[in-house]
Amino acid sequence: MKFGNKENTNSEWYNIKMNSVEYLNSGTNNPKSITPSGFFGTSAGNIQARENFMTAEELNFLSDAGKKITIWDITETHYNEEGTVIYDHKYWENRVATPPSLNKNNSDIVPIISNMQQRLKIEVDNFFNVDAHPTPPAIVRWLPGQLQMPHADKELHEGENAGKPNDFPWYDIAGLFYLNDDYEGGELYFPNQKIQFKPKAGAAYFFPGDKNYIHGVTEITKGIRYVVPFFFTIMSHKEVK
Repeated sequence: MKFGNKENTNSEWYNIKMNSVEYLNSGTNNPKSITPSGFFGTSAGNIQARENFMTAEELNFLSDAGKKITIWDITETHYNEEGTVIYDHKYWENRVATPPSLNKNNSDIVPIISNMQQRLKIEVDNFFNVDAHPTPPAIVRWLPGQLQMPHADKELHEGENAGKPNDFPWYDIAGLFYLNDDYEGGELYFPNQKIQFKPKAGAAYFFPGDKNYIHGVTEITKGIRYVVPFFFTIMSHKEVK
């Protein structure tokens, strides 16, 4: 079965994407962000939603595939030069599956998500007037009792560390696909913009990754929340005509 539009089937886009952004997934050649913190300001208008973005076939396949994942990533905690934790593996243990794990579960997952990323790239490029490349995706599950405190995606945001790079300084723009909404709690919120909402199944969302757009997830009180997070690295800023 093919997913997406006729111009970009899942298998075709997967091959294009894996070749063009291979370096984004390379631990030895991580890209450098050309977009400084605060570049996009603080406007709530930069928090963008595209409801019903996924096709019914994509949503049905991925929501079912997500629930069947049994192989999850195994990672380690990372610290910066000052000893500050910038990635805590215990928090994400048995909850995150990136492409190597996803392929072991079901080799159709990554190509389908990659096609969706290509379609969302068009939206991101047009809205922010950039050329942005997506990072490899993941599927993340959120269990009852879990939550996430406000954070920035590409940098630290608190105290004297505010504005310093975290483990992923090339995460210029966040992208999210939501695979279900049959759970309670788990709302996405942005303290600086005073926005809080429950994401809709099949919807896509994107917003800047710097400290002006810290965001969190309220506690999941019932059910399991499945989401596909990924990020865009801005390769160039287009001139405004």
